[in-house]
Amino acid sequence: MTQSNLDNSDIEAMHRRHTTLREKGRRQAVRGPAYMFNERGKNLTSEEERFLDAAEYGNIPVVRKMLEESKTLNFNCVDYMGQNALQLAVGNEHLEVTELLLKKDNLARIGDGLLLAISKGYVRIVEAILNHPAFARGQRLAISPLEQELRDDDFYAYDEDGTRFSQDITPVILASHCQEYEIVHILLLKGARIEKPHDYFCKCSECAEKQKRDSFSHSRSRMNAYKGLASATHLSLSSEDPVHTSLELSNELAQLANIETEFKIIVPPLESTQ
Repeated sequence: MTQSNLDNSDIEAMHRRHTTLREKGRRQAVRGPAYMFNERGKNLTSEEERFLDAAEYGNIPVVRKMLEESKTLNFNCVDYMGQNALQLAVGNEHLEVTELLLKKDNLARIGDGLLLAISKGYVRIVEAILNHPAFARGQRLAISPLEQELRDDDFYAYDEDGTRFSQDITPVILASHCQEYEIVHILLLKGARIEKPHDYFCKCSECAEKQKRDSFSHSRSRMNAYKGLASATHLSLSSEDPVHTSLELSNELAQLANIETEFKIIVPPLESTQ
């Protein structure tokens, strides 16, 4: 690939990102501070309102009938909180509704549905989502929503309107944070891994770009990765010698605490007893 092609791809990527940010700002401006208290999104049809209600409350016959018979239904529509039917079904632990939705082609926010199921510890729903063809090769489990953003698809909601999770969180990192032993085991069997962050002084193009673009997000992603690596659940399942691995990781984090202030434990001063 030539330098000119690289430049063109970078320009296109920046354009897509800027377009996303503009649309996000436009949505927030239209909503205003009181949008959360509106009964429904103004753009929803009565059919979409009924469909979202059925998904939220686990009305399996209605969801099945509308998915099979309606020619006008947009099953990716979102409510006033920015949640689609899959997120509503997963959030309320409706396995059967989730399975019906996963059968639809071009279903949006499958990644958000997976993260939501992991955060709530819904093992059966996690298994159902992981059986979706999108996870067939395990590639979607290896990279974060932020890294997938430039794929220009709807696998994740790429702003805080539709998701409650940090954009650097991968499914296995989240499961490790939540100490979900069974889910971490399932993800590891699927090929998911937590990659150790690069050295703090790394000068590779990837680290330089992340640091330049958003140093706070870069630091947060490093902390989230180390938090996942250090979790008892991940250590016990991913290492042949968890005790030795934990000691090595402890020494590494102790050294990082002297370099990166984010890793320091701040001990409040003792109050005077006088």
